Amino acid sequence: MAAPAACVKHRQTHLKQVKASIPLLAALLAWPAAAAPWRAEYALSVAGVTVMEAQVMFDLDGPGYRVESRVRSRGLATLVASGNQVTRAEGGWRGGNPAPRRYETQGQWRGGARHTILDYAGGTPRITTLLPTEDMPRTPVPEEALPGTLDALSILAMVTRQVGATARCEGSARMFDGRRLTAFSARTVGQTPQGLQCEVESRHLAGIPTERDVAQAQQPQRLQVWFVRPVADGPAVPRQVELSSRWWGRIEANLLRLEPATPQ
Repeated sequence: MAAPAACVKHRQTHLKQVKASIPLLAALLAWPAAAAPWRAEYALSVAGVTVMEAQVMFDLDGPGYRVESRVRSRGLATLVASGNQVTRAEGGWRGGNPAPRRYETQGQWRGGARHTILDYAGGTPRITTLLPTEDMPRTPVPEEALPGTLDALSILAMVTRQVGATARCEGSARMFDGRRLTAFSARTVGQTPQGLQCEVESRHLAGIPTERDVAQAQQPQRLQVWFVRPVADGPAVPRQVELSSRWWGRIEANLLRLEPATPQ
């Protein structure tokens, strides 16, 4: 009976990893390349079964940017990891680089409330809300590593400008979400029949749950993203985001619709 128990434990651990990837997936879905406010809707599937749906609203007009993503579980996922999450980011532009002002993510997973707010001063994030205060034992995040870090949505807004200006994806940054420190990099794979293909690599640096093998957790995680322009005068957005998983097979986010959004 040990083998089935071990298998269940591995699947539960990997499910936590999938849930931890939600901010990254949501951010990838928020890669616009046009200034007007737009709303995009996506379906997230695991091994061909839809488990989540996401709605992304974005406005990169003028000297500032605002991005909001809403994710909620759907179908069979509600039985093992039910929940919802709203993430917002806003800031200004300094040349082609984002200068975040505020980042907030709030939601519930498996009945537990989670809420994080980061306010930025002088390029350094300051945690003003973090619930639960300690979700699990983690490796420490050095204070000296925080200056110059960005939130996930601001990172993707930065790469968006690169895509819009050059039709290329190159960019790198470090992300801090209140618990984890992660390095991101993006590179252009090239034009394909599905659209402009980009590869995004993330690697955890600190804030790693101690229950996991740290060396394994620090291994790079790669996602493939295909950008298209489904509306003639609209933005270029991801048509598909794809991540391969050892336990769950292929994890995908596919564009369902894109439409103008009413400014808030």
